Amino acid sequence: MNTALMDSMEIDDDIYIHKSLTTAGLATQVDFQKRKQPSRCASVCLGLLCAVLLAGNIGQIIYYNIIIHCSSLDPTQANYNTLTQEKEYLQNNNDNLTTEKDQLQRNYDSLTVERKELEDRLSNLTKDKDQLKAGFNNLKNAYVNGLLGVSQNAWIGLTDHLKEGTWMWVDGTPVTIQYWQPGQPNSFNGNQDCGEIVQQSLGKVGEWNDDGCFSEQLWICEK
Repeated sequence: MNTALMDSMEIDDDIYIHKSLTTAGLATQVDFQKRKQPSRCASVCLGLLCAVLLAGNIGQIIYYNIIIHCSSLDPTQANYNTLTQEKEYLQNNNDNLTTEKDQLQRNYDSLTVERKELEDRLSNLTKDKDQLKAGFNNLKNAYVNGLLGVSQNAWIGLTDHLKEGTWMWVDGTPVTIQYWQPGQPNSFNGNQDCGEIVQQSLGKVGEWNDDGCFSEQLWICEK
């Protein structure tokens, strides 16, 4: 009974103290609740700030990892860039060389055409020269023929004494145009090694004949 009485007295004391505090205006239950709210807001803000700092740290770590990773790839990228530049340089050189080759080919083709034209002109000039030379020889032979009397022959400096059948002038010049009579030269009896001009009628070109060099007759020399 004493214990129950003491518990009752403690409860009464608590009620009295709470009542006294409330009555005295020192604190109310509402005041206690209002004082708890700022503390709760500060806790929430502090938690958010910690989360932001944690996120920042994580982002910084990721950023540095990316930078380190990229830095480790830089040599390969640099080599790739160098090779790319060298490839472009070689490609430019190849293009320039191809252009020069094409230009040289065009020049070669042009020179080939010019060479062909010059060869054709030279061939034509050679033909003209031969024709002029033949005409000149005809004139000379006709002129010599006109100097001779009827049925008169004359030595003209023609011989094959060095090699039978190979006729040349006495100065060693080969014979290019010949005026042999039909069937001549025949080296009759094997001792006809000199050439003579046989007089023909006026207006004609004299003809040649081979005869023995021992025969005595006129001779004609060209200065």
